[in-house]
Amino acid sequence: MKKLLDQSLRPLVIYAFTVLVISIPVYFLIVDWIWENELDKHHHAIREKLEKRLTRLSLPDTAVDNMIAALDKVQPGFSFSETAAPRPDSLYTVIRFDSFMNDREQFRCLTTDIRVNGKLYRVLVETNMEEIDETILAIAAATVFFITLLLIGFIYLNRKTALRIWQPFYDTLASLHTFRLETGKAVPLPASDVTEFADLNASLDSLMQGSLASYRQQKEFTENASHELQTPLAIVKSQLDMLLQSQSLDAEQMRIVEQVYQAINRVSRINKNLLLLARIEHAQFEENGQLALDQTLAAVAAQFSDRFENNAVHYAENIEPFPIEANPVLTEILLTNLLVNAVRYTPAGGDVRVHLRGGKLTVSNTGPTALQAENLFRRFAQASGEHAGSGLGLAIAREICERYGWQIGYDFADGMHRFSVRF
Repeated sequence: MKKLLDQSLRPLVIYAFTVLVISIPVYFLIVDWIWENELDKHHHAIREKLEKRLTRLSLPDTAVDNMIAALDKVQPGFSFSETAAPRPDSLYTVIRFDSFMNDREQFRCLTTDIRVNGKLYRVLVETNMEEIDETILAIAAATVFFITLLLIGFIYLNRKTALRIWQPFYDTLASLHTFRLETGKAVPLPASDVTEFADLNASLDSLMQGSLASYRQQKEFTENASHELQTPLAIVKSQLDMLLQSQSLDAEQMRIVEQVYQAINRVSRINKNLLLLARIEHAQFEENGQLALDQTLAAVAAQFSDRFENNAVHYAENIEPFPIEANPVLTEILLTNLLVNAVRYTPAGGDVRVHLRGGKLTVSNTGPTALQAENLFRRFAQASGEHAGSGLGLAIAREICERYGWQIGYDFADGMHRFSVRF
């Protein structure tokens, strides 16, 4: 996960780096072009001064030749040679080894003609320039320094400004983290003079009020349904009990009553499970506490001893102490549903194994074929056609795990169904 401010800074950093890479050669080309133009102007000025001064002296030819020869030897950057025909001026840049500097140097050159006392001379005027690699290095260093300085300042100012602008958003977010449906109250949101944040807070407040109203209605429904449905179901079961004890029923009538009685029991279980699911989804189990999962698991398993014996199931456990923080009722329901599921899908003479170690609970049982994994945790879906249940036990187990952030899963290997919960 990345913060919102970091998301906005990333393209800016990439853009600044791109500008930096492009700017270095551009700066070099511009500086080099300006440098060459200034040197060319300077060379032409030298040429004009040299021709005018030598002509103004009105020296004899031998004196001019001697002066030019001396100037050619003692003045670096000048070269004179007598020529017969004039040629166009030539401007160019050359890189060569300079014996005077004893290093590889770059020179800007002008080859031109001057006329002194009627004689035509070919003159080479050159000026030592900075080396290309040194120029590029200097420009790159200066560019990197200033762009880095600019970028650091921009990031700092952007963070300071953005944090101040976005502070109402973070305050709203902190308030929302404290919101709980079960308290029945909306949390106060901080006031803001920014239009967008004010609209956001108004929408969130409206959403919280609507959620609280829906939560209250759902809670009232579950409470009313529990009372209104359980009461007539209990009456029907009581009347059926009386019919089953009656001596006036023949065998066929007794069979019909028993079928109705089983159907009523199934309806009653489904009703209780649906109400339980609704209570879990609407966070009506809030009394969390520290539990010794190993002790709770051992107590729940002890309640299944008769079922293990009646179904000829071999039970084995390997439990290590492990504390958790959860609602004790929901934890017991989770463990009970896992064991009920294990017993249901274990053939006579099979094994049920419970393993708790390192915060991971595994309930394994023998079975001939894998269950339909896509239907295991769906409501009213049957994972196997051989053992039909209400289809809500594993759905309830999943809801409990999702409530606490636990991970529940299933796999089948080596003839064993394995349901695992990682706490």
